[in-house]
Amino acid sequence: MQKRKIIFRDISWLSFNNRVLQEAADETVPLRERIRFLGIFSNNLDEFFRVRVATLKRMIEFGSSKSRMHLEIAPGAILEEIQEIVIEQQREFERIWNEILRELKKEKILLVNETQMNKAQQRFVLDYFNEEIRSNIIP
Repeated sequence: MQKRKIIFRDISWLSFNNRVLQEAADETVPLRERIRFLGIFSNNLDEFFRVRVATLKRMIEFGSSKSRMHLEIAPGAILEEIQEIVIEQQREFERIWNEILRELKKEKILLVNETQMNKAQQRFVLDYFNEEIRSNIIP
């Protein structure tokens, strides 16, 4: 197989996002920041699918042979490569998240959802959110 001379922009973008994931995996980074990096990675990936993957799918739908947009001569092949990369990145995300959860537990920090709280705890969390957090959230 001949090695290609260019890296498609979408594959390059996934490589960039993988560097964000690497920051989340770095044990020298504080836990709070590692969680933040996982959030950035996820947001980036959401946007990537909304914009870039959607564009590649439109190229296939409208026949990329008629319009060669952005050098993507084979959008189907690029989508297959994207799928392989994203599956591997999601595995790594899950590994990192589970590692972070274990480290949080060691610090006696537990993440729970509303189904794991009693009524009094739910009320406390709702009140705390409304009184202390809501006004500080910036979209």
